[in-house]
Amino acid sequence: MLKIVLKTFLKTMGIIILLLAVGAAGYFLTMLYYDTTEREERSTKYQHVIDVNAGSESSNLIYSVEKDTKLVRAIVLELFDKETGNLDYVTIPNKTQISLSSAKYNEYMEVSSQIPQIVTLRDINEYFAGDVAYEYGILLLQEVLNVDIGYFTAMDSEDFNKRFEKKEGAFIPRREYLDNVQQNKDEDAMRDFIEREWDVIISDITLSQKKQYAPGFVKVDRDLIYAHRAYAEEIKGKATLDGAKTKKMIDKIWESEKRETKQKHVDGTAAPTDIDKLKSRSIQITNGSKINGLAASFKEKLEAEGLYVMGVGDFSGEVQKKTIIYTRKRRWGRYLKSFFKAPVIQEAKELTNSADIEIVLGTDDKP
Repeated sequence: MLKIVLKTFLKTMGIIILLLAVGAAGYFLTMLYYDTTEREERSTKYQHVIDVNAGSESSNLIYSVEKDTKLVRAIVLELFDKETGNLDYVTIPNKTQISLSSAKYNEYMEVSSQIPQIVTLRDINEYFAGDVAYEYGILLLQEVLNVDIGYFTAMDSEDFNKRFEKKEGAFIPRREYLDNVQQNKDEDAMRDFIEREWDVIISDITLSQKKQYAPGFVKVDRDLIYAHRAYAEEIKGKATLDGAKTKKMIDKIWESEKRETKQKHVDGTAAPTDIDKLKSRSIQITNGSKINGLAASFKEKLEAEGLYVMGVGDFSGEVQKKTIIYTRKRRWGRYLKSFFKAPVIQEAKELTNSADIEIVLGTDDKP
């Protein structure tokens, strides 16, 4: 009887020890899992200010962020319908400015004393600290567009530029990047690809949530991806969104049936030409040729293109043979090259009348 009791006791103790060992091992493996997958759950490390939504219609605000300054260099709203396989990208100017009402301004001031009443999307990392800044960017944009944006993705500008290029002023995935994406021909391969991509991005959804889109991404026809530009007025380094027109565009995208034809042209506000980019700059024309009426002639030509010529004058030195375009930024001079025969472009800080550009005319450009 004693042997039986002892045997039963030892067996019971063995089972208890085994259960404890299994429990301890389970706990250890669980903690190891969380340690190794901590990057996947970055979105759980802070309190969200939006209702994060990774539904069948994915509305994902993508930020291209400069590594050192944290300035937002590009903003693209990715709209993906998992059911139809339609994939669209709406480019929103990073210099978009949004004027807050007094009530909203006071509300944001409780969160950040750095926020001005007129905010610029490019500078959201100056107003708010941490990943939540990109969610505040969504809230600010929704103030104007009145559309639902489910979550964000932020990445370094270099990584963004590897994935996107501009077509008619709107961002769209590079063909080289699409080649890489479409090597993943089944759902499991696409999930693995999404996980590999996760290393270089910040998002407020989890990796497991993003992987839910794998079946839809496999269906995407790369030739039927559409690019759009938001409707906006861009003047002097600032942009003002036309919220009503852009919302109408986005609503139309969501209402689209499964696509069968390629995009004919990028819609939205027309991309600014090189001349358009100069329309907010001041130009001084200085006649270095000593040819009467030459400065007035070029003033008329430039103003006919909508450019602002703030003044004309005569050069005080010797007669100039070549026309020289002095400019604060070299690219501004390149935009004007076509008006002259063989101009020289030089950067300069101090220009006549504090102009942005000064053109010193030479005899090469006589009529």
